[in-house]
Amino acid sequence: MFGFVSSPKQNWSAILSVLALSVAPIATYAQEPSTNVLDLEFLPPEITPSHICVPRAPDAETVETWRNWDGVRLPNVDHALIKRDINRLQQINASYWLETIELIITRLAEADPSYAGDNALLARISAMVAAGAFEELSSQQLIAQLAADEELLSPRIKTALSGYFRNGLGVERDVEHADALLVDAGYSGNADALLTLTKRELAGTSPEGWDVAPELAVTMAFGSLVGELNPSICDRVARIAREYSNGEIVRPNPQLAHDWFRFAADLGDSNSAWKIVEFHMLAENFEKDNDVLLHYLTQAADAQLPYAQIALGRVYETGALVERDLDRTLQLFRAAAKSGGRPGLTRLALFLETYADRYPGTNDERLAALNDLAEHPGAAGWVFSRLADDVYERKGRWGGQAEALVYLERAAELGDMDGSLNLAINLVAQRSGEHEIERAVDLLSYSVSALGGVNPAKMLHGVFMCQAPDSPRIEEAQYWQSIEDATGTSNVEIAARDLIELDDEDDALTIALIQSHALYGRAKAMASYLKYLENAPDTTPEMLAFWHEYSNQYTSVLEALADLEFELAENPAERIVAFNLLRQEYKLSGAPAALALAEAILDYQSDTAFDTTEVRSLLEGPAGEGQGAAMQLLAVLDPGADSGRAVFEQFADIIEANGDFDALLFAVPFLEAEKQENYLSRAAGIIPCDYKNVMAMSRLYLEIDDAENAVHWMRIAEYLMEDNPWTMVDLARSELSVLGVEAAPKAMALFERAAALGDVNAPRGMFDLLVASDAETYDPERAAFLITQAMDDPEHAYLNRFLGSYRAAEDDVKVEIEARLDMPQVYMVAAESGDVFSMRTYALYLRENAANPTDLATSTEWLTRAAEGGDTTAMAELGYALAFGIGTDADLDNAVVWLERAAANGSAKAATITALLNLSEDT
Repeated sequence: MFGFVSSPKQNWSAILSVLALSVAPIATYAQEPSTNVLDLEFLPPEITPSHICVPRAPDAETVETWRNWDGVRLPNVDHALIKRDINRLQQINASYWLETIELIITRLAEADPSYAGDNALLARISAMVAAGAFEELSSQQLIAQLAADEELLSPRIKTALSGYFRNGLGVERDVEHADALLVDAGYSGNADALLTLTKRELAGTSPEGWDVAPELAVTMAFGSLVGELNPSICDRVARIAREYSNGEIVRPNPQLAHDWFRFAADLGDSNSAWKIVEFHMLAENFEKDNDVLLHYLTQAADAQLPYAQIALGRVYETGALVERDLDRTLQLFRAAAKSGGRPGLTRLALFLETYADRYPGTNDERLAALNDLAEHPGAAGWVFSRLADDVYERKGRWGGQAEALVYLERAAELGDMDGSLNLAINLVAQRSGEHEIERAVDLLSYSVSALGGVNPAKMLHGVFMCQAPDSPRIEEAQYWQSIEDATGTSNVEIAARDLIELDDEDDALTIALIQSHALYGRAKAMASYLKYLENAPDTTPEMLAFWHEYSNQYTSVLEALADLEFELAENPAERIVAFNLLRQEYKLSGAPAALALAEAILDYQSDTAFDTTEVRSLLEGPAGEGQGAAMQLLAVLDPGADSGRAVFEQFADIIEANGDFDALLFAVPFLEAEKQENYLSRAAGIIPCDYKNVMAMSRLYLEIDDAENAVHWMRIAEYLMEDNPWTMVDLARSELSVLGVEAAPKAMALFERAAALGDVNAPRGMFDLLVASDAETYDPERAAFLITQAMDDPEHAYLNRFLGSYRAAEDDVKVEIEARLDMPQVYMVAAESGDVFSMRTYALYLRENAANPTDLATSTEWLTRAAEGGDTTAMAELGYALAFGIGTDADLDNAVVWLERAAANGSAKAATITALLNLSEDT
């Protein structure tokens, strides 16, 4: 036995003598008036660990026990444990369990005479107070019944009754009577009364009649709490530990609090074991011991405490204090989830998500945990986002759209950013009306302003520029583009060669921008930063190792690295590095990376007759997931005329359920008009809003003979060109092909912008418009000037292109240009630059205008060069010259050879001359 039994006031000295012999030595103590707490060390006795206390069952088990109780026979366990269950049910949900608790009390009173009467009555009162049943408490006069025989009540009941009188619960408030009851209970040795009275003494509000020194009262209270070594001792001594933790009466002492919790834990109390773990985890004014932490953490987890199971699971998951053991982690998380609490279910769901590859076949278990979490009143938004992801995974983006929307609405309502963004994407994709678009805009705007999202500004730009039914809304789109630019969240596009040449001092801002995007998880930025680090002189192995490990959390990083390697590769051996990265990504990610690998194989294969088996196999995966780019490649690999339709029919159901933007566009030409409209609307709702995809939309409309919508998308493309000269040339040509000369002024402006940025094709576009007589841009004088400029260029890069357009121009246009130029000189310069047509034209000019034999000889020399260059007309004219000795010695045999070549190429003149020569030979 520890401690003592209750004693009357006159026996205090005897009690102290017993206490001195039965518990550990008490250090000297003194009151600290300045802090109103006592310096008092009350040490736990030395004991041998033993399972005296019975650990409290997990809440789920307790709830299950009493939910299924028949109300007749009590469980066959110690009555003290049933009383503990009553207290726990009150803590869980007192109002819900009140009826059950009252029935338990009735059965306990029937089974245990010592519990009947006042003890049972107090238990009923406590349950009703916890449940807030104050009207019922008053109407039944239960507290009055309890107070009827006050003199006969135990100190514990007097202490409780004191509280009811003090607070006026169920009886008329009577502070004086409450104090009298409390003092009586204190002198009788009740620990709660002693500690309450001491606290009031230290605060200067001690009731009349209480004259026990605080030091003595607290010592008596703690000794009373120690009491006998029985199953309830752990609950009692935990009170001592809490007093040393909260510091309301005794000075806070983490070590003493820890030691009392350890005392209880060594007697089998799992909750005290957990408290020890908390001391060592926090280590505030306390010396941490990992061995002690692990010992008691294991004890608490073995006792089925969910939070201990989770903490121990995390220890095994990270390998921080023990060897890493994911199987043990999963076992612990499963046990924690079994209790039905949110923390356990959360850990299990996230663990199975993180280690899905290691534990295949557990997705149903993960979903079950998510669905259980969704049933909790305080479920987090991310739970519903993941449930929506599962719907999309099973049914596709279109097949599961309606069901996923329900989950996403809940996720957004609970403030989950991923859920909010996905809901916005879903609403935009529906394109069902202005209300949905405005809701999507509100969600995305909130993500930008309140949650600090990186991607929402880009998404808002896409909504207003491309995806909304009334797009383009230029001002709004440009506003969000400016927000993206101002916040530095725009994608950082840097050529691979420039990337590896970045300098820490000169390019510090660019490097920091790439790093910040990498930290956010953008695959291209991550790959760029890794490539920079690999080439930066100050990179340490530790830095590179950290970033490689960090990049493993995200998909497509290896694919982005492969793109950089391909860009840098200068020979086949260097390209192998990139291929290996793509194959590694494919091994990790499967179908999502298969397309990139297949495209790379097609791009870099050199044998036109190569075996396409591997590529086809790679493409089947992403095509089967609805990726249209893979379907398009499969169609290209099949040389048959109906290859596109065959591929479409193979994947039609997948496109219907889960087709991405490219898949929808691929399918449209094979659909009936009504379904075409549906697929085009879907495509518009999810279009990646950039120049390439917008123009793909425009060209598809042209393919189905809808010029109006084709032009609409061209108008949008105009705002997406940025400073890319290729897009300017492409848009100019596209608009000219649809609108004709009507588009000439705008096309000219685009060609001029592209030419100023160095595009090699833009000047030819400019010249074509200058010689188009029916266009507003017609200007033969400027066309002649461009030819003159091209002649002055030492490389004559554009001269031959201009002359090609000049030759295709109408005759009166040619006259206008020729009037401004020395055409023989122009053709001579062009011929000397290597233009075959100009060689032939210059040769014929010399022959027609020859002033001497030298001019004729030079003419035939140019004809020979043009014929050898493949010009059919030059072949015929050279044959004519050889046959009749014009500018060279006659050579009938060689003439026939050139004439026959020209005739075979379709030259009527050559065929005629050949026939004449043959006729001449016959005669």
